[in-house]
Amino acid sequence: MVKQAAEENEKYTWKPDIKWLFKVLAAVYVSIIILFLIASFVLKPAVRHIPSEITPWLDKNHAEKIGDIK
Repeated sequence: MVKQAAEENEKYTWKPDIKWLFKVLAAVYVSIIILFLIASFVLKPAVRHIPSEITPWLDKNHAEKIGDIK
């Protein structure tokens, strides 16, 4: 009796295949992309402007002045 129950359980065991794997990976990637877009939209007001004196590599005029000196 126990042997028959074990054989029936083995018949109906679920094993993931490649199609299922691709669906899960697609769902994970899509959810990560959506979360990133939502976070960037929500946090946009929190981004502050950094003055070019602190970050000279972001100042285009400063880079042109260095090119003129050389």
